[in-house]
Amino acid sequence: MTQVKRSLIFVLAVLLTVASLHGMAFGAAKYVIKFAHGSEVTEPTHKAALLLAERVAERTNGQVEIQVFPSNQLGSERDIFEACKLNAIQMIYESPGSIGVFQPEVEIFNGPFLWKDWEECKRVMRGPFGQELYAKVLQNHGLRVLDPNWYWGWRHLTTRNTPVRVPEDAKGLKVRSPNIPIFMETLKAIGASPTPIDFGEVYTALQQGVVDGQENPIPTIWAKRFFEVQKYVILTGHMLQSNHVLINERFFQSLPKEFQEILQEETLAAGEYMSALQQQEEEELIAKIEAEGTIIVRDVDREAFRKATEGVYEKFEDNWGRGLYQKLRQAILDAQE
Repeated sequence: MTQVKRSLIFVLAVLLTVASLHGMAFGAAKYVIKFAHGSEVTEPTHKAALLLAERVAERTNGQVEIQVFPSNQLGSERDIFEACKLNAIQMIYESPGSIGVFQPEVEIFNGPFLWKDWEECKRVMRGPFGQELYAKVLQNHGLRVLDPNWYWGWRHLTTRNTPVRVPEDAKGLKVRSPNIPIFMETLKAIGASPTPIDFGEVYTALQQGVVDGQENPIPTIWAKRFFEVQKYVILTGHMLQSNHVLINERFFQSLPKEFQEILQEETLAAGEYMSALQQQEEEELIAKIEAEGTIIVRDVDREAFRKATEGVYEKFEDNWGRGLYQKLRQAILDAQE
């Protein structure tokens, strides 16, 4: 079967799913936006998406309706990226690594020990370096980045039996990884054995011992209940992830200028709301996870992990383009001034 046929079949499946979840009667709205993401309905991402939908409807007098599809209802990050390119879905929520499957340079934003803090991350992504990469996404895939800064959080390791404090402790551990090169190379660098498993299957894989551990931000570890089948949550903080909201450019340009501005403004506002909520939960949920009996490992040698992963970026030079990492490091320095 050709790629074109596969894409058409997937688009048809998306449309049928949309029809079953929301019905075919879309009401009086002149413009309907299907917004797909992978977070649970209890997570800040979904709350922010609902707020975005509410505010846009209010400001456009109901002429723009955003229908939110959480929990990978319309497919994985790769699936919805493809569907958004074809305008079967209009808006999507993606990690840099998933965007990097299609536009490799963007994957660099998921690199290990890259950012000092959230403000630094935002300045670089919204600055000239980030905008140059997002221009390529627009040119090559027809998707506009409305906001690159919906805070996903610091990613931490969890394990079934091993309290990892230094890279040597991770040697030989099978750790679930997204099927994204930067994640797998990072885990290899610390001595673990990365094992790609679909996100929806992670809990079962942990429960059955298919893998020894996984890595994700604290709110995800809580929402997906991974701590129930892991003895240790290890505060490695090896990645700070900022997820992106994208929209199909042809659809965006079909909106009146006023509605484009409203959608842009409210997406940024929803991102600020989501980011604040996610950061608050990051702090609160550690205590809740600990109260459930999971051991929080705080005395992690993060400098040892940082040094172990220094060589990861070199492995991607041919894929990203030589000199991109050095250019990013300069952008980070400029952002600190």
